[in-house]
Amino acid sequence: MSGTQYIPHILYSTAVTSISMHLLWQRKTTDEDRARFKAQASILQDLIEQLRSGKSISDEEITKSRNLARIHGEEKQPLDKEKTNIGWMDVLWGRKTPADLGVSDEWERKDLEQIRKEIEAER
Repeated sequence: MSGTQYIPHILYSTAVTSISMHLLWQRKTTDEDRARFKAQASILQDLIEQLRSGKSISDEEITKSRNLARIHGEEKQPLDKEKTNIGWMDVLWGRKTPADLGVSDEWERKDLEQIRKEIEAER
């Protein structure tokens, strides 16, 4: 019974550590986003200044500047959301893989079809 008196303190320290790690991760993510947005803004500001000054700029330079300013991974946003959406049931019991749900891999299906064809050819 002497160990049970420490359980609340262990839970509190785990919670505080978890919250502090989460806040640190959020702070680093925010700093990275801020730096990326500042870089994008400076690239676009330079492009605006060049266009307003009347300098002749090739279409290639404009395209390069726009590509530099574009956010990478915009098309992959829904995939990232699927990966980060973790519920409490997944935390406690584990995430089910497609194999657990009965969905076979494409290669496994092809192998099974090939085996079936071989067996039918032997008959």
